[in-house]
Amino acid sequence: METLGKKRKGLEMLPSCRRSFSPITVVWPHLSLEDYSRQKRKCKEDEVLKVAVASVTRVVKGIAIAPPCGSASLEPPNRGLKRKIGCIEAATQFGRKKKIEQDYDLGATIGSGKFGSVVLCRSKVNGEEFACKTLRKGEDLVHQEVEIMQHLSGHPGIVTLKAVYEDLKSFFLVMELCSGGRLLDQMAKERRYSEYHAANILKELVLVIKYCHDMRVVHRDIKPENILLTATGQMKLADFGLAVRMSN
Repeated sequence: METLGKKRKGLEMLPSCRRSFSPITVVWPHLSLEDYSRQKRKCKEDEVLKVAVASVTRVVKGIAIAPPCGSASLEPPNRGLKRKIGCIEAATQFGRKKKIEQDYDLGATIGSGKFGSVVLCRSKVNGEEFACKTLRKGEDLVHQEVEIMQHLSGHPGIVTLKAVYEDLKSFFLVMELCSGGRLLDQMAKERRYSEYHAANILKELVLVIKYCHDMRVVHRDIKPENILLTATGQMKLADFGLAVRMSN
């Protein structure tokens, strides 16, 4: 009786299946072609399931959770959101079934720009406040901004992206709230900064720029309007709408 140990033409054992059997049991006696095909399909399904489970671990209640700092792959820019970040792709599939209003109460507008607006939002779970930026779909730069924020999120000098939702027309970026406002407004209020204060801000900014460049991202729109402050005065770089990722 022919067995798989004789390696029929066109047949091979999948690596994942090979690992699950000892040298003694690796020769499966009396398997027909139909039985072998069925076993091979099962092994492939197991591999697909492992990949799917790994992706879903990034998803909580249908929203995308920002990956660890620098975890995104470095691919050429301008390829679009869904082809770049697997966790975003998985999340948007869930996001179509779950609206942002289910998790957050949306409040007053606190900012606006060329591609969208920013409103105050409050978590329905614990009451924590965030900033929600709405970006209209249809522009490559919009997809690029979401992807770049995912790519950079985790650095203390960059506004943290908490979650991403979407509907048919827009993306909704839930970000940390910088209650200190814009650096521009703070400069207008104080009218004059001491040399020490200005030097500290510039030092923090240079470190953030270096991090972005190390991650092959160029912001291209650094100005006081796009530098936010926390309640304790820490600087946070924001608004990556014009940023690009550089290829190797």
